[in-house]
Amino acid sequence: MRCEAHERGVIESGFQRVEDGWHIVKFNEGIDLLRKKDKDGGEIEATNKQGDKLWKFPLVVEDDEDNSNGVGVDVIAAENKKGEQMVTDFLGAAGIFAKFAKNFPGDISIFENKVIEKVKTNLQGTLIRIKTKQNQYKDAKGQEQTAVNIIGFGKTSDSIEKLEAELFPGSKKGNEGKKEAAKNKPVEEDESF
Repeated sequence: MRCEAHERGVIESGFQRVEDGWHIVKFNEGIDLLRKKDKDGGEIEATNKQGDKLWKFPLVVEDDEDNSNGVGVDVIAAENKKGEQMVTDFLGAAGIFAKFAKNFPGDISIFENKVIEKVKTNLQGTLIRIKTKQNQYKDAKGQEQTAVNIIGFGKTSDSIEKLEAELFPGSKKGNEGKKEAAKNKPVEEDESF
């Protein structure tokens, strides 16, 4: 046999959740409709309570200096106005929205087949910055569960201080970001004399 058996040992199993805070993440392959098992064991498209189809956008932390490096996060977007805005915002943060606006002018849904197919291929491999926060909740069976929520996002070129100042202006980091931005603001010369 290839391996040798041990009579006792330690196994590291389970899965890791992304820690709270800012992370650089990459969109992985596998952007697709979310599927679930039906009562007969077959697969069907998952929907929310309103009947909107659900799309899965797999992300992975891509930063060697981050404790969560390599940990995945799935974002679920419903085929509705809010989900459409979320996916469009991801395109903006990834720096590719202008290309989509040019190629798909007019009133067209991001979830229309020809558009979402381009989203799948163009978003894959791009990087954005997200802020996560873990929340505890009880599932339908009353069991404690932990969800990782994305509470903010931006371009990877945005500093954490800048994002905190713009997205969370009342927070301690947001106030520090405002001070940092004010310090680095170019001095306007007075040409009145």
